[in-house]
Amino acid sequence: MKQFKGIFPALITPFDTEGNINEKALEIIIEKNIRDGVDGFYLSGSTGESYMMSNDQRKNLIKLASGIVNKRVPVIANIGSFSLDQALDMADCAGKQGIDAISSVPPFYFPFSKREIKNYYMSLQKETGLPVIIYNIPEMSGVNFTTEELLELLTCSGITGSKQTTYNLFQTEQLVRYNPGKSIFNGHDEIFLSALSVGVEATIGSTVSIMADQFIAVRRAFRESQMQEALKVQGKINDMVDSLLKVGIFKGIKAVLFLQGIDCGVCKKPFEELTKEELRFLEKALERLNS
Repeated sequence: MKQFKGIFPALITPFDTEGNINEKALEIIIEKNIRDGVDGFYLSGSTGESYMMSNDQRKNLIKLASGIVNKRVPVIANIGSFSLDQALDMADCAGKQGIDAISSVPPFYFPFSKREIKNYYMSLQKETGLPVIIYNIPEMSGVNFTTEELLELLTCSGITGSKQTTYNLFQTEQLVRYNPGKSIFNGHDEIFLSALSVGVEATIGSTVSIMADQFIAVRRAFRESQMQEALKVQGKINDMVDSLLKVGIFKGIKAVLFLQGIDCGVCKKPFEELTKEELRFLEKALERLNS
């Protein structure tokens, strides 16, 4: 199966005032990122408010985004759910739209056993025939995979990789080292350079869509062994990430996109809108990023 490499924005989902997907804004974001040089897209993840949307909205997002991208770069869709039937329904839509791979958080909320979680992933791969990427995000899912458990899952040829939204670089390095043909993604933007240093060749990032050029610059400097330059640019990324975390990462990304001229609406409730003071705070962060 194809090994994914490069820089993938974890796309936000733009909404209009009625709470429907704003197709025009989605197209503008995708086209901007393609011009900026990203290597693919990740849809319907945490950043995309996937669990705030209905299944029909999630499927519509997959249809719209895949149509806009039109095979120019790979597209990965998170179809995760705590119900296997719902995940398979989402995966069926993804397959019909020509999505390059599906990704899933482990089933959550109920205290599923590790065997049940393993069977969930194996069923996704077996019943869809699509490449499956594990979405390892323990802070949000409440599921802590051991390295051995992830390595066991990755022995399945149809499970093509893992999205490592974890600060456990020791684990990530082992996954890379023992699975040279698999797609091991970094999932925390603030440790992008650190992940490159342990052999990671792919990243899925929430903030990529607002500053893809910075991630590309870090990768270029790292490849050219210009470590001081790489550290400098990673520091700019981290300054923006820190600012976003102070106002709410997903709300903040939509606000920065608005400041960049792309109105993506607001996050679904119960998220609250940013205050004028918070918006001014982000304006200053954006000025620092562009300086």
